[in-house]
Amino acid sequence: MTDTVSVLRAITYRLSSAPAKQLPRVASQVAGQLWNCKDILSAPPVSAKQGDDVSLVVHRFKTYLSNLLQARTVEGRWSGVVLTKATVEAGGLEILSKSNGWIRSLLGILKRSDPATTRALAVITLTRIFQLTWDHSNLVREITTPALPTFIAICLSNVENSRCSARELQTVLEAFVTLIHRHPTIFRTNEAQVRSLLCRILSNSSSTDAVHFYLAEHRDRAQRLLVLLCHCCPKQAAAEKWDETLKATVTAAHATCDRVFRSVLEDWKSSAGMQPSLNPNVLFQGEVEMESTDAVGLSGWKGGYAGSERLVTLLRLLASQLDTATAGSVNVHVGMLVDLLSRLLSARVPTAKHGGVRPNPQVSKEEREALFATLPHIHATAIDMIRDLFHRFGSSQVGTYMPLMSLVAWVFTTESFDTQVRIATYSALELVLESQGLILAKDEVADIEAILRACCQDLLPIEKSSTIINSLTSQQHTANGDLNSTTHKDRASIHPSFTKLQEPAAGLLALSFSKLNASYMPGRLRTLMERSAVLTQNKKGLIACVLNPAISGNQANVHPSLLPLLARQHPDAPEVEALLRPRMPVIRAEATPEQDHDVGEYIDDEESGPDGFQKGTYINGDSAQPSSDAQLDKQTAAMTHDGEDLYSASPIQKTTNSAQHSLQTTTIAALTPDKRGGDDELTDRSSKRLRASPVAESLMPNTSHGLPGSDPASAENELPAGNMVDIDSDGSDFEMPPLTLEPDTDLEEEEEGEEG
Repeated sequence: MTDTVSVLRAITYRLSSAPAKQLPRVASQVAGQLWNCKDILSAPPVSAKQGDDVSLVVHRFKTYLSNLLQARTVEGRWSGVVLTKATVEAGGLEILSKSNGWIRSLLGILKRSDPATTRALAVITLTRIFQLTWDHSNLVREITTPALPTFIAICLSNVENSRCSARELQTVLEAFVTLIHRHPTIFRTNEAQVRSLLCRILSNSSSTDAVHFYLAEHRDRAQRLLVLLCHCCPKQAAAEKWDETLKATVTAAHATCDRVFRSVLEDWKSSAGMQPSLNPNVLFQGEVEMESTDAVGLSGWKGGYAGSERLVTLLRLLASQLDTATAGSVNVHVGMLVDLLSRLLSARVPTAKHGGVRPNPQVSKEEREALFATLPHIHATAIDMIRDLFHRFGSSQVGTYMPLMSLVAWVFTTESFDTQVRIATYSALELVLESQGLILAKDEVADIEAILRACCQDLLPIEKSSTIINSLTSQQHTANGDLNSTTHKDRASIHPSFTKLQEPAAGLLALSFSKLNASYMPGRLRTLMERSAVLTQNKKGLIACVLNPAISGNQANVHPSLLPLLARQHPDAPEVEALLRPRMPVIRAEATPEQDHDVGEYIDDEESGPDGFQKGTYINGDSAQPSSDAQLDKQTAAMTHDGEDLYSASPIQKTTNSAQHSLQTTTIAALTPDKRGGDDELTDRSSKRLRASPVAESLMPNTSHGLPGSDPASAENELPAGNMVDIDSDGSDFEMPPLTLEPDTDLEEEEEGEEG
């Protein structure tokens, strides 16, 4: 407590002793230190006898802060706004309940002709104060309800003024978005004025002559706020208002398409009963335009580029309606949205190889070329809307997504040159494959083959070697030297910083390995995908490729695995470790005899069969001890001698067969002790199961726990002759004795006879 009092006293002294010109610098430094004084700022007031020093320091700081909010200098008021927000957040309920005076001062600052930065900070501070009162109903009645109407009116007046900056407008829109869903009744009185402001922002475009120019951030906030205005209606009418807004937006989008797409002959027919807004028999003359206000309330536009921007704005408004949560349930007309998207994706840019829409001879060529120039941007926005549909409804609309994705793949064949189209296509296809990739048919996989190829091309690094070879064909040796150095540089720069295009492409590549049926992929496409995953060091893609190997029609062809490359590129990844050593036993560094005894009893209980026989297999009746780290390293080194790779090494087939045969014969001996005469010694041995892996050790040369004999390959010759059974010999009279799971009591009877 004493330390915090000293800190607050030092802050007050530093602020009061600083010149007015230096107050902004000092305030920004001490604002972070106020959080350390939250104990005394949030403490309730005490009597003068109990806390004279603490109350005095806090009172001095509050008094000086009130003076800063009413200072005559701009620097003083700016510092007061910054310190007020920090103090309210640190003081909690105690400071918040007594902040009415500061709120009146902040509203007075908003009315002044201060710089836009000061007004924006005042809006942020007041919004934060209103947010902190939401958990206390009494503070909402005492602070928010009286001050919020004045705050809304002042903010609307400021944004209408020409002195309003872009940052201040952005701050006001964000404040309205934050507050409107908690105080819809207060915003209801200013709904018409707010809607007029939002329609003016959304109607503005780079192709129109307007006094104010609004940024893309302004339009994004305006779209969300326009959707949230539906909450200002009474509870019974909020859902109806939301439905009306959706229908009006779709109607306005179709009306815009009727004018923007007039230069081509569309092959689309509405499945939702939408009627054209223009008479098709009327002769088109002059420049394309919309003179009146549309169904949403946006003003008219003129020109093909302005019409394309208006169409993009309406599509984003629809996407914002899908993304924004509502207080109650609403009805979404998915058929209307799909009908609009089908119309937009039915028109594509024509190319030499792929045809497009038919031209309308009534319209000039310049207008048609302007449409083809803006069509990729429209399609990218429409594909983003498909992604928003998937985010909102998930897999409940499976029958809706696949026809739309077929249109997307059809558009992608002619508009893949546009970066925005590729980004939107990769993101949308990734979401569809996440839930529907495993059930795609072969023809549907063939439809997205072009998208997957373009995805791989976007991920591959740019090769410079071909340029060097073409420029230095006369100097072969120099060209080879430059080629090697350039290739080395390209390999060194395999990890470029992921751009907006490469991030969705990398995610789509990794998901394609695991979600698409490998037998439906052509061999060349699979090879290109694997090559892209290796060159870009895509860990998720490589892991998915290893777990889902390629499948060909000819079963004799075995495709090589990328596991060695995955282990080389990502040796420290736990997923790679699990793939390389899926059955690595637990190696205890230090274990006491008591712990070994407990572990042995636990293994006996777990591994014993239903009739009391052990599931474990004994090799020559020996029980192996846990291997140490040094011994394990020696075994690993023995496996990798002669420069053989650890991940590609495999045991000799003959040795493996011997070990398996040894396991079979010794198991028979353990279960039927009366069939051989020399098994009394084996019966007396301990029945504990091996804790280590003796089978793996028996396959390693130069180890102490191998099979009898100097050469592991000769282990088959050293087994007892009675145990060697040639199953393939038809002329042999030897018959395998039947195995029974009943315990043999002959040995026990002999022992009882000897004792008797």
